[in-house]
This record gives sequence, structure tokens and C-alpha cells, in this order.
Amino acid sequence: MTHGSSNTQSSNDLDLPTRLVTWASVQWICLVCGGAEEIAPEEEAPTPPICPTCHQLAVAEALATLLAVRR
Repeated sequence: MTHGSSNTQSSNDLDLPTRLVTWASVQWICLVCGGAEEIAPEEEAPTPPICPTCHQLAVAEALATLLAVRR
């Protein structure tokens, strides 16, 4: 007895076009500000996905907190 649907077809049987898609850029969303960022397809989005501006602000806030604690 086999499991699954008996009416499934392989993608080769569906006569789908076999053209390649070339992406110029890939978008990802910053978790902090919600802004969309674009990167080249061969690059990876940062983990966690935080844009450079939000990253710089977080570092500046952390440094300011450390300086305030140190005094």
C-alpha cells in the first residue's frame, strides 16, 4: 500500500517552462524599523535581519549606556 495522492505528477510531466530566472537583487525586512533592504543575490541577509542604520543606533545606545554606568 502506498501513501499520498494517486494523482500527483512530477514537474517534468507538467510541461512547465524551463527558463532560468536571474535575480538582480534580493529584499529582506529589518526587524527593528521594518524597512526593506536590498542585497545582491550572492550575498546573505544579516542574522538577525537588522539594517545597518538600526545596527549603528543600537551600538551607539549601548556605548552611551556603558559610559553612563562607568561614571
